[in-house]
Amino acid sequence: MLANDTVAQKKMVPNQPDYRKIGAPLPPFVLQKTTGGAFTNTNLKPGKPVMMMIFSPQCEHCAYTIDSIKNNAALFKNTQLVLVAEDRNKQYMKGFISKVNIGANPLFKNIGTERGNLVYYIYNYQILPQVNFYNSNNKLEKSFTGTAPFDSLKMYIK
Repeated sequence: MLANDTVAQKKMVPNQPDYRKIGAPLPPFVLQKTTGGAFTNTNLKPGKPVMMMIFSPQCEHCAYTIDSIKNNAALFKNTQLVLVAEDRNKQYMKGFISKVNIGANPLFKNIGTERGNLVYYIYNYQILPQVNFYNSNNKLEKSFTGTAPFDSLKMYIK
């Protein structure tokens, strides 16, 4: 998104926060889970941090990041994991889940597509995946893009 687009967005929706800035709240969302049903921001457990990853099921970097998360699942004692792809990727989701072998893993239960404004609000239009960490008050703490080494992410997982 260009800087002018951000200005235009704020003019269209007065007093809307810039969800990409550190300290911004997690925006409302409705995730259509690949396994069926929906998961929304209201389903997040209060007082627990959130790791939200925007990804594409056709992205190799995204698959590598998922493998790293899977290999470090024990670190996610208190951090909630939400994996979001754009709704236009819905047809590729089941194949991706099978490819990265996370179908039965409870850590990955909140994976799906979103057709609302979540990706538009938080994606900074750099390299996928984008991993956002929200603190226990659902405020943006840190954002990583592309092939950030998992060691960089670890310090934000609780």
